[in-house]
Amino acid sequence: QMQGACGLITFYFKPASLQAIEQFCESLQHIMMAVSWAGHESLIIPKCAGIASADFDVNNRDHRMMRLYVGLEDADYLIKDLGQALEKI
Repeated sequence: QMQGACGLITFYFKPASLQAIEQFCESLQHIMMAVSWAGHESLIIPKCAGIASADFDVNNRDHRMMRLYVGLEDADYLIKDLGQALEKI
């Protein structure tokens, strides 16, 4: 019945600025920016989404944290989406 599984990944991004994080997230075509970890679709949320831009500190590791919920989509499909978004920053 079930093929594959979902998972939650936390990683730290090393951007040049808050704008780079925004550009990365907005460039994703198949991974939505949202908070929910129980569905079948892949989602991403940067920790800085809850931080005022005036308070963002590129040197603060917590401000660069990204949470990626990997859904049931094909791995290559998601890897390509992440890759094309990374190329834009």
